[in-house]
Parts: sequence; C-alpha cells; structure tokens
Amino acid sequence: MINMIKPIIVVYTHTDYRRVWPLWFGQTSKYMTEYEKVIFVNDSSNEIPSEYRIITYDEELTYKDRVISCLSQLNQDDIIIFHHEDMFLYDQPMHHILVEFTRIVKNNSEKYIKLLRAGEGLHESKLHEFLYLNPEGLTYSIQPTIIKVEKLLDIYSRSDGNTIWEFESNAGRQVNKNQSYYYYNGESLRGSAHYNSNIYPYVATAIVKGHWNMSEYGVELKLLFDEYKINNF
Repeated sequence: MINMIKPIIVVYTHTDYRRVWPLWFGQTSKYMTEYEKVIFVNDSSNEIPSEYRIITYDEELTYKDRVISCLSQLNQDDIIIFHHEDMFLYDQPMHHILVEFTRIVKNNSEKYIKLLRAGEGLHESKLHEFLYLNPEGLTYSIQPTIIKVEKLLDIYSRSDGNTIWEFESNAGRQVNKNQSYYYYNGESLRGSAHYNSNIYPYVATAIVKGHWNMSEYGVELKLLFDEYKINNF
C-alpha cells in the first residue's frame, strides 16, 4: 500500500496482571506482526517478547503520572494505539481501515479515534463514513484509541484523578467533543455499555474487579484459555 502509515502498538500494564500477558502477547503477535510495539510496565521481565521497547515507570506514582512519565519518553509526533493489557484481540483487525484512520490522525493531530462505540445516540461526522463524534462526557475513555502521543500526553496532563477510574471519569469531560471520534459500522451491543468492533475485534475488558469477564466475553475467553492453556479459576 502506497504511503501506508501504521500506528505503534502501545500497552500499559503492571506485573500484578502478568496472568493476562500470555493472551496479550500471543494475540498481538498473531494479528499485529508488522507493527512496532512499546510496553509501559513497572519492572522489566524476561516474559516480555524482544520485539517490545520496554519503558518502565515508578510504581509509587499515581496511575496518570505513571502514564505521563512513559509518554514523555516517546516521539511526540508518533501515532499510537493506546491499550491496557486486558484489551487484547480475539480476531483479525481490518488493517486497511486502521491505516486510513492513522492517516486521518496524522493530518489532524488534535483529533483521535476510539475503536469501538460506547453510549447512545449517533452523532455523524464528515471525517469518515465510519466515524462518529463521541457524546458529552465520553470524549475520552480508556479503550484502544488511535491518537498522537503529544495529544494523549496533553489529556493525561490536564485530567485529575489518582486512580484509573477517577482519571477516566475526569478525562471524559476535558476534551472538545469535536476532536473526539469513535468507529461504528452497525455492530451489535456487547453487554450494556459498549458495542463490538469489526475493525478491531478486542475484549473490552477481560478483567473486571479482579475476575475474568466471562459474562460478556465467555465464548471468546474460553477459546483463548484453551489455546494458551490458562486455568481461569
């Protein structure tokens, strides 16, 4: 593909969640082979594949400051897909649309694109046929998002919250809604809060209050537990 711009895969994690790592690393290796990869983690580990650039943070910091310290070490002009470790793929992404969206963000550096729909009401945009404006209060959420590093660093720097949940609640109210988009192409509702994503079919999220999210992703997780020989109990 001419002038193909691929986003960098960036994942935030902690060694306390290493039980999820086989799924994250395995699925990302399977479906995102040709993408550059970066991991934000509290401590380096030989369990992290060599293809990852490792950036460590001080775990004494709050969640937002951990992320800020890591983002500050990246090229601020890079376009990334930002994840947490329990948001791994369960099927093949549509790489050509990811490339289209990455080009949009590169050419409109204040804008960013969440890779699934959450919330009610469709607010159409002229940016792309599959992109809609996020509703008020949901302009940013901790879900895989195509975004410029500089923009994500700005969101984390301007939003308060010592925990991940406090941060997400505050961040969702900080951003101009005309900069914040999500992908949707008629996918079905998954659970009560969000929709599936055909462009980027991932588990959102796999761990809820310390337990595997079997109520929403039981079929997908059981298949992956068998594949990676994971005991989910």
